[in-house]
Amino acid sequence: MKKLLKWFLLIILLALTIIASEVYFHFASNIFNTFRYHTLVGDGVECLDELKLYSNNFKSLGNFNEGNCKVKNAVRIFSYKSTKLSSKLTLSCPTALNIAKYLDEIDAKSINHMGSYNCRRISGSKIFSEHSYGTAIDISGIDDASLLKDWNKDSNKGQILKKAYVTSCKYFSNIMTPDSNKAHKDHFHFDNGFGTKCYLK
Repeated sequence: MKKLLKWFLLIILLALTIIASEVYFHFASNIFNTFRYHTLVGDGVECLDELKLYSNNFKSLGNFNEGNCKVKNAVRIFSYKSTKLSSKLTLSCPTALNIAKYLDEIDAKSINHMGSYNCRRISGSKIFSEHSYGTAIDISGIDDASLLKDWNKDSNKGQILKKAYVTSCKYFSNIMTPDSNKAHKDHFHFDNGFGTKCYLK
């Protein structure tokens, strides 16, 4: 019993040490940010060649740094062959390719988005957002369907968004919807960070 109590107290002490080091020195988040960059893949020229099947209007940016944010094999997409974008996207090539395949599968003629690459941290955290690595996109509308107005509606537009959500699980690691929290009340967040795909309702 005493041995078990010692182990329990040791675990509690270790947990408090980790929490304190994060609060005062951001030790854990700094390690994660460094580790995350080294797990990124750009997939080289093979990715760029495959992307040409889906877009003839993009520019290769190579690897680039902006402050503490780094993107491997970045591309700027002005449009996809089958989908009009509300504005250009800056993404890592593998994520741009995933988005291309996703939009193709849901037969999206146009999307409105709220951003892709953005060098910033997750709100309330020292951990960099997946947007900082060019592996995320926020989509607020697909064709005429609006996430703010049509999500969870029993209508044709609501069905468009429901299908888009279900299909997204094939292409992205993390999916957030207006059901996730207030911060996502008007958009889908899709990213290719650490995750285990989404869980359908």
